Amino acid sequence: MLRLSLLWALLGAPLAAQETFILVVDLDRAYETSLFGKSMRAQFREDNQDVAAENALILNALKDEELQLTEDRVTLSAEEFAAAAAAFDAKVKEIRSARLEKIRQVDEQFKNLKPLFFKLIEPFFDLIMREFNATVILEKSSVLRSIEGIDITDLLVERVDDVYLANETVTVPAVEN
Repeated sequence: MLRLSLLWALLGAPLAAQETFILVVDLDRAYETSLFGKSMRAQFREDNQDVAAENALILNALKDEELQLTEDRVTLSAEEFAAAAAAFDAKVKEIRSARLEKIRQVDEQFKNLKPLFFKLIEPFFDLIMREFNATVILEKSSVLRSIEGIDITDLLVERVDDVYLANETVTVPAVEN
């Protein structure tokens, strides 16, 4: 009974009053809700709008070239048209291959945004661990059960966003392919 009372007293005590050696963080929520994470994703979308614009320009140019080839068919011999059509087809295949590679690179960059975010916020973990005298921070998705008071996600987001807002000129390093 004494142990149960002691446990109840510890669980009811404020976090700062407890010896907290383990903290929990929801990294996905931190990435999704922090202004810094949102800014990284917005910058990525802005940077990659050019890819969509390039694709539209290339597609329009190819359509124009195809229409011209169709019009030229009347004045070209069968051999000349076959050669021009084959050259156009090869050009389209080469462009398609290059554009698919570009799309693959953009997709890879997007997949690397979250790990980059986690890497950039690593210093905050050390500061918060020292502040709470913690020895470990666990990812919330791997914790079966915990006291809500040891979840530092909101604190982490607040600290990251305070630094981000204080220096909005922070540039996110290019994601390596």
